[in-house]
Amino acid sequence: EVEGVAGPITEIAASPLYLDLQLGPDQEWTQTIPDGHTALAYVFEGEGVFSGKTVEAVKLLKFTDGDHIRIKTENKPVRFMLMAGAPFKEPIVPYGPFVMNSLEEIQQTLAELRNGTFIKE
Repeated sequence: EVEGVAGPITEIAASPLYLDLQLGPDQEWTQTIPDGHTALAYVFEGEGVFSGKTVEAVKLLKFTDGDHIRIKTENKPVRFMLMAGAPFKEPIVPYGPFVMNSLEEIQQTLAELRNGTFIKE
């Protein structure tokens, strides 16, 4: 929830925060990132000052756990995505479009894909 607006999905273990934000010239906005959460800002339009550092598009920023993020603009607007969430602390095995917890799970998924049983009804 930000400024009284909340999304419809609330029961996600990572307690994610996904915000698409746009600030006009000479505006300021702050957001606290909870302890233990990883936070990223993807600046894709304009220019802003993120926690004291001037950043132009196109850049990706990573913030420290528990940071109080302050974004302000000067003469130019900025648009960015702010994403944060708690890590699952589980192993991750990526393979193409699949992400599982083990190589065995990847192999099982590929076998199901080959024999036509991947999509379950």
